[in-house]
Parts: sequence; C-alpha cells; structure tokens
Amino acid sequence: MTKILAISEANAIAFHAMAIIAASKTSINAVKIAEITKSSRHHTSKILQRLAKEGLLVSTRGPAGGFILKKPANEIKLIEILEAIEGKVAERTCPIDNPICPFGTCLMGDICYEISKTMLNYLKENNLQYIVENVNPEKNLF
Repeated sequence: MTKILAISEANAIAFHAMAIIAASKTSINAVKIAEITKSSRHHTSKILQRLAKEGLLVSTRGPAGGFILKKPANEIKLIEILEAIEGKVAERTCPIDNPICPFGTCLMGDICYEISKTMLNYLKENNLQYIVENVNPEKNLF
C-alpha cells in the first residue's frame, strides 16, 4: 500500500532515537535504541554517529558508553534533527521538483506546497522537549 506522506527510515530512527535519549535518565547505547525502535543495529549506529557529528549528541565508548544529548531537549528544534540527517530543507512548490510544468500550473494545486509548509513549520516551531512531554516515550520504554 502506498503512503501519501512518509519520512525516510533514517529520519524515523533519528527522531525516535533522540526522543528515547531525551527521556532516558542515563546514557543509552545504540544496541538498546535499535532494540526499542526495532531497527537495524548497524543503521541505528550510523544515524547516531551522524547526530553526534552534527552536534546534537555526545557519545562515549566502552561498556558503560552510550549517547546523551549535547544540549537540553528544549533547545533542540525538530528541524535540526531532520537537517542533521537530510541536509538543509527547502520549501518546494512542485512535488517532483520540476522547474517547468508542462501544464503551466500544478495538477495538485497548492496542496503539496501547503503540506510541505505545514510540516516545515511544525518542525521549526517544536523542540525535542515537546515530543518527550507529549508522547512520553519513557512511559512505554523504560
């Protein structure tokens, strides 16, 4: 079955991992995060390293190692998580990025632009703390 709106697996892992780390009382390792998110351990590790490289996480090695947030959850905008994985996001009017539509106007009207703008605004306006408080991953995971 097709999806109208979807985010990449990498972004799904990134958002979930960041929420898990924010809700955790101690550092948490990639293996545990992969178990919780039912994701590949290898892919989860790569995503976490990317988030650390982009300055959102701090990682420690060793048996007691793991990941913690580099700054408070209320200072991490959701857009930062997305852009750490995908790069800078731009608002687009065309769903296939066609510079010239053969019909002169989009067959979908403005709906693709409106959905994109709404999602982008949500990511810019909300922070990781909002997710932790409203979804409460700690309740279901720890």
